[in-house]
Amino acid sequence: MLMPTFSVTLISLIVVAIVVVTTSAPPGRTLLFGLIGAWAGFAAGALGGVLVDVVTGSGSYLAVVGHGVAVLGAVIGSRRAVTAQADSRS
Repeated sequence: MLMPTFSVTLISLIVVAIVVVTTSAPPGRTLLFGLIGAWAGFAAGALGGVLVDVVTGSGSYLAVVGHGVAVLGAVIGSRRAVTAQADSRS
């Protein structure tokens, strides 16, 4: 479990860094939302991946799908922080 802990956190840090550099997002809120989004995405993707692993008997879809959805979750979470900031300014 050490490797997903490192890799999912690293995915969220990279996505958050890109979002903060390309927008005027607050780094703290964006990091929090990005981490939560990445971990929620990984959990959802891993759940789907384990179902595919059971059907196919391969054992590799859990990590691949989990990390792919972690990227998507980090992007959605980080962008949500940007829109939350824009809404609070209105």
